[in-house]
Amino acid sequence: MKKTKKKRELNLALVLVCVSLITVGAVLLFFSFYAVYQAYDLRMAVVVSDTSGFNTDTEFINFGKAMPGNSNSRVIVVSHDYEKPLLIHFKKSGNISSFVPLPDDFYLEPGLSREVTITAAVPSTAQKSSYDGRLTVYFRRI
Repeated sequence: MKKTKKKRELNLALVLVCVSLITVGAVLLFFSFYAVYQAYDLRMAVVVSDTSGFNTDTEFINFGKAMPGNSNSRVIVVSHDYEKPLLIHFKKSGNISSFVPLPDDFYLEPGLSREVTITAAVPSTAQKSSYDGRLTVYFRRI
C-alpha cells in the first residue's frame, strides 16, 4: 500500500514538473517572436494659452505654448544598430494623448535613421492649462 502511494506521489510530481517545463517553454517561445529589443520613454508637454511660442529644449518633446485650434510640431530621430530590421511602434499616455496623433509603425534597417514628426494639435475647445504625458518608442523584432 505504501509503495503505491509513493508511486502516485512521484508520478504527480513528475507530471507537475513536465507541465511547468512546457509552460515555461511556451512562454519563452511566444516572447521570442514578439521580443521588444528596446523601449524609449519620452516626456511630452504643451501649454495651452492665449499666445504661441516654441521651446527649443531637447531634453524632452516640448511643444511650447499653443493657442486653442493651433498645433506645434517637433522632430525626433529614430535609429538602431541591431543586426536585423526592427519594427518601430509608438504608444502614448497622459492628458496630452488626445492632442498627439501617433505616427504610423514602420520598419527600420540596422544603421539607418529616420526623422519622425510628432505634432500636438490642440483642439479649439481645449482649456488653457499645461498638458503632459509620455511617448514610448518600441523597437520590436519583426
